Amino acid sequence: MNVIVSYPWIKTNPKKSDSGECALCSIHPEWGQFCEVFLCFSLIQWYLRPAISIVGILKKYGITKGDFVFRFFKPHVSGNVMVMNKKRLFCCYCGNTIIQSEIEGKLRDYCSHCNTVFYENPLPVASCIVVNEGREILLVKRKNEPYRGMWCLPIGFAETDEEVKDTALRELEEEAGIKGKIIRLIDVDTIENYFYGSMAIVTYEAEAAGGTLRAGDDASDAGYFPIMKLPELAWSSNKKAIDIYIDQNRDSWAMVDSFKRLFPDMDPMEGFLPKAEEQKRLLSNILMKIIERDREEISRNWSEDIKAMVPNLTLHLEALAGMNKDVLMAVRHWLQGKSRAIDFEKFTKMGENLSRLNIPLPDALNAMALSRNSIWSHVVQKKILSSPLKIYTTLEFNNRIIFIYDRINYYITTGYCGSPNT
Repeated sequence: MNVIVSYPWIKTNPKKSDSGECALCSIHPEWGQFCEVFLCFSLIQWYLRPAISIVGILKKYGITKGDFVFRFFKPHVSGNVMVMNKKRLFCCYCGNTIIQSEIEGKLRDYCSHCNTVFYENPLPVASCIVVNEGREILLVKRKNEPYRGMWCLPIGFAETDEEVKDTALRELEEEAGIKGKIIRLIDVDTIENYFYGSMAIVTYEAEAAGGTLRAGDDASDAGYFPIMKLPELAWSSNKKAIDIYIDQNRDSWAMVDSFKRLFPDMDPMEGFLPKAEEQKRLLSNILMKIIERDREEISRNWSEDIKAMVPNLTLHLEALAGMNKDVLMAVRHWLQGKSRAIDFEKFTKMGENLSRLNIPLPDALNAMALSRNSIWSHVVQKKILSSPLKIYTTLEFNNRIIFIYDRINYYITTGYCGSPNT
């Protein structure tokens, strides 16, 4: 069967070899009937290459398809859709024709008749990020143009005499039925949109404080989506703000996940911790629970370190083990914020006992340093601190642990030096 395909715009066959024979025919003579079909597919593949590259670039920089099409091609929009960003033709004050004039280093609309300059300022827009305990983010489906049928954060324009954060909460309730409370500012982004023109989009993080999830106003649907598996978003600014939110909470989520792996029987904790103080409180709870659960293992590791690094204390391990048990209990109380529950006078008496046993004070203090190190070594093994925690958080807890051990060492030293045997 012969296959004949004709392409009038193709004058020559670029697949011909130097000998004048078709490259496909040179492989097998009977394949020559398909050479033009092969050429057609080759040309399609060739012309699709730029489009494939463009799609990759759009995904890399978070530009939606709608943004790309309307930013670079600006198609005519007709039908029931009214484009808001219309060119100004006449002066709204005197009715004369508007001209373009360079004013303050930029082309601006200008009325020479009444000497009026029209400044194009970005429209104020507010949106908010609401995430539930399952790390799902609230999105609404757009009912109207632009980007009808696409998902986005609850978003809308600020009214006159309305604070931008109040706009974000109003849009949240109007479009998703949720009453919210602002937690913090996430991002401010300016974009040029084919429909509205220049926009300044302010994104807040908010928490749900009431209401019932339902679509309303400009939204045809509303729902929660896993924050790591979102549909394509209408606004590139939404994607940028969500990426910032994820980066800000990544370490907190890692700590929560570690806590849940270590203590699966405990009540579920919040899926996100936006504030630094809450991060510190969570890490305190993790360390406290580890010490409470793994106290015997930590003590065994400490004993092995004593034998290896301070061998002359091996004979006194039994007495030192009791002291270390009390130290671990004091650290637990300290992490819980219950410093008043710590009986520091007990450590004064321990110092006196160390003196009676003729244990050198430097060796006793080295034992305390190894006790502190055994806690951190155990925590590292549990991979609580394997994520890139913020430096200030790690230092904060290192300083707190050092501080409680320094106080204990002070009372031990006081008891040791005040003993009649010293």
